[in-house]
Amino acid sequence: MHVLLVNPDVRDKSVIYGNRMLNPVPVNLAYRAAMTSAAHRVTVIDENATPITDFDRFADADLVAVTSKFFGERRTGELVRGFAGLGTPVVVDGYFPSYDPEAERIGAAAVIRGEVEQVWPQVLDDAAAGRLRPRYLGGPVDLATLPQYGPEHLPPHDYVFPVEATRGCPFSCNFCIETRYHHESFRTRPIDQVLAQIESRTGDFVQFSDINIVGNPRYARTLFAELAPLRVLWGSQATITIAQRESLAQAAGQAGCMLVFIGLESVHPQNLVSSDKAWSRPTDYRRHIARLHDAGIGVIGSFVFGFAGDTPDVFERTLEFVVDNEIEICHFNPLGSGPGVPLYEQHRRAGRMIDPGPGGPSHLRASVAPVSMTVAQLEDGLEYLYTRTYSRAVTRQRLRRHLGDAPLPGPRSGAKKRAIVGLNLAYRRAVERHYGSTVGAEGRP
Repeated sequence: MHVLLVNPDVRDKSVIYGNRMLNPVPVNLAYRAAMTSAAHRVTVIDENATPITDFDRFADADLVAVTSKFFGERRTGELVRGFAGLGTPVVVDGYFPSYDPEAERIGAAAVIRGEVEQVWPQVLDDAAAGRLRPRYLGGPVDLATLPQYGPEHLPPHDYVFPVEATRGCPFSCNFCIETRYHHESFRTRPIDQVLAQIESRTGDFVQFSDINIVGNPRYARTLFAELAPLRVLWGSQATITIAQRESLAQAAGQAGCMLVFIGLESVHPQNLVSSDKAWSRPTDYRRHIARLHDAGIGVIGSFVFGFAGDTPDVFERTLEFVVDNEIEICHFNPLGSGPGVPLYEQHRRAGRMIDPGPGGPSHLRASVAPVSMTVAQLEDGLEYLYTRTYSRAVTRQRLRRHLGDAPLPGPRSGAKKRAIVGLNLAYRRAVERHYGSTVGAEGRP
């Protein structure tokens, strides 16, 4: 069979997703490509780099698999319909089909709920025999059983090489779909397998797909010690716990950590409490961010707006916090929730779910009605934060350490500085594409 694996186009869903460096291909596509290529021909397409505009180009495909992560429902449906016109069955998996009880409505030949790798061999066998089942139920896979992959199992790309060391998260915040998708089970991959996977990289930078690389601190310390001699620069998601112990932050920095994505969520402590994330305290953020900077690690801070306690002044307060703490990269998102997380049920019962418009949910439009501001104030506030944060003046303030002559702590200071400055330029271009020429405007929300 010719099997086509697709990461659907979601560039219109976020300021961030329009930049390929910031939107790496889901690692499960690479695993599946390696699993599939032993017996079948496989092609991997990342639509965020090369959108499918002519379905006839893939008329020889016997099976299409689409991994629908954040906000992918609309495009996934378009792909299902497009390939159905060729008579090609489409299998869908990911967050949307796993938690939407009516996911079958888009007309896919099969829906996989939960982690896909465990059931993928069965899906291939059933497709080859012409007897795909309408539903498959995945489960928590043992990461030690996953195959190694190489550049040949990824789409042609100019972004970072994805690697996975851990899967899941020991915390269970009430808005997080990822812990539920990964069966609320935190797992680690044998470190020798992680190192072997890194050796397959195509460049000097590795992006861990982990949602909390320090979920097991003992494992993380061992991994960091093994990474340090490689002098590879890398980034990952983590919780703020990476900075709660100075020794752990220093170990990550010496291991080549250049950027860590942290869900800071809000400058208001009560918003974290209401999200079952009281262990992450905004009153400690300044000290923890400074600790990461002292280790040579930059911060990608993710903030959410529209909590019940958010009033219109939250946007200016957040910008002040970002500048004062010299946060290298920032994401600003409206509060959202969907089937599969407890917060969705709370919002549904409270009547706060609203129609985000014809494009569906995104990081650009409200899908949950705020309580202490209007929807327009929320969306205007997001624009204010993006355009001010990535303005030239504020960027110079945030990147003071990276624009100066003093070296950053940890390995390869020059490479880290160049990469972080370059990423900020890429973000600015993405903001300008979305909001037009308003970057740097002095207006207030």
